[in-house]
Amino acid sequence: MTISGTTILINLIGGVALLLWGLRMVRIAVTDGWGNDVRRVLGKSLSNHYHAFFAGLGVTMLLQSSSATALLTSSFSGQGILTTASALAVILGADVGTTLVAQLLTFDLTFLSPTLLALGLALFSYSRGGRGKEGGRLIMGLGLMLLALKLILAASMPMRESEIVQQIFVALGQDLILAVIFAAILAWAAHSSLATVLLIITLASTNALDVSVAFAFILGANIGGALPPFIATLGANRSARQPPLGNLLFRLCGVTICLPFMEMISQTMSTWDMSQGRQIANFHMLFNIGLVVLCFPLVNSMAKLTANLLPEDPEEADDIKPRHLDILAFENPLVAIVNAEREVLRMGEVVERMLRNTFVALKKNDIQLAQKTQSMDKIVNLFDDEIKRYLTSLAREPLTEKESKRCIEIINFGTNLEHIGDIITIDLIQNIAQKKVLPRAKMSLQDRDEINNLYQPVLKSFHLSMNVFSSGDITMARQLMATKYKVDKREKELVVTHLNKLRDEVSYDSKLSALQLDILRDLKRINYHLTSVAYPILEKAGQLRTRMRSAENSEASAQTQLVFGGGTSNES
Repeated sequence: MTISGTTILINLIGGVALLLWGLRMVRIAVTDGWGNDVRRVLGKSLSNHYHAFFAGLGVTMLLQSSSATALLTSSFSGQGILTTASALAVILGADVGTTLVAQLLTFDLTFLSPTLLALGLALFSYSRGGRGKEGGRLIMGLGLMLLALKLILAASMPMRESEIVQQIFVALGQDLILAVIFAAILAWAAHSSLATVLLIITLASTNALDVSVAFAFILGANIGGALPPFIATLGANRSARQPPLGNLLFRLCGVTICLPFMEMISQTMSTWDMSQGRQIANFHMLFNIGLVVLCFPLVNSMAKLTANLLPEDPEEADDIKPRHLDILAFENPLVAIVNAEREVLRMGEVVERMLRNTFVALKKNDIQLAQKTQSMDKIVNLFDDEIKRYLTSLAREPLTEKESKRCIEIINFGTNLEHIGDIITIDLIQNIAQKKVLPRAKMSLQDRDEINNLYQPVLKSFHLSMNVFSSGDITMARQLMATKYKVDKREKELVVTHLNKLRDEVSYDSKLSALQLDILRDLKRINYHLTSVAYPILEKAGQLRTRMRSAENSEASAQTQLVFGGGTSNES
């Protein structure tokens, strides 16, 4: 019985669709169940490039997606958590990780599919939630992948006898560059180099595809797999764009080196005693290992090259609006949450610039700088609104309890930053304009020193607060809280000193006195909002001096709890 080309194509597309869905289930299970662990591994195990490489390899074997690992790594690079060179080492490890997964799946394990599906369904259905449920989803995803490979194998068998298909493959075999481009487009469209590689291996194992053409397809799949992270970060800052660009350049160089020797490589590997499918899998692995050997020593050079190729981020344009709040990331909540974290950190940078500008204006009597700083509050409000809107939309997706809590933490941190912006705009700048800049009154050097004695530790708190928010580190949270107590104590001492001076010096300007007291009070309020990020971390560790919470924090938590609840597990 002859099967029509249309039927073959439909069956093949159905098998590939099931394979992609299985890969997606595995990725979602890992990110939902172990997402925080994945982030911690990528964020903290990268003291050198070797650690970065193996972290990328391990994470990708869990996620089964080098693109997901590359996107997470780019996010960390954009936040300044990772250097570009370390991020490139992670991505090189991720690419090797996909080859190991492909090697494993080329073994005939399809007989395990029914068992894995039944076991995964039972675990998913009867687990109360959390990692047990996600473990069931992961096992079902693996079962679907094995079933999909069986369907693809069955669909590709008749392709050997299809004249049209063979004519296409023969034409591609005569132009290997076209074959590389074809496979690159296929891998980009599927957003999965692993799925494309498995499809190529399956086609070759049924002799529907010549080995030399399959090798060219593998090279194209490696380029196509590097395209989604590169395209997804085009709107990001330069630090986030550098790793995907560097990875793409590495792959283009590797393909350019390999392509002239394809005939020699295929002839050499054909003498090895192994099946065609195994030859393709081994070529894929050897290509990526060779790329690591060639490119790993060059990660620092590539980091410099990408920095030169990509333009500097325009300072003003960078502050206009959020640029990482991509709703397409909702299918992977971990990536969506990282996007929101990136934006709230950018929001923090704007607020910090406002604080610095304010004290430059105070020192130099610069009314124009004060007015410019005041207008920046609109940018802060825009960030706050967009981040809340983004996370509220994300809350409609099934989230784990940890993911819901992290969304609440991001919103609360953004709310505190917005309050700081209001303090700077409404109180600090207006006081400076009304009492200092306009009357042209002169503040004494001693008065400036007193303010600076409080301003500097508050600025230190700003940096600590951003780091505590990013890392959740207990040690830094303790340092932040210690800084709060120092600021509170110093503010009281400065107020007493100032009042004593006001009492002893009858001629002291009352407007300058009120200005100085207001500035000290406002700095203390700013520091209070900055240190609030440390409370939940220290409370969870049992290291908080007091269990009291301000009405403001309670109100913010209550509002966000109404949106996010306690978090739910993904049931689909």
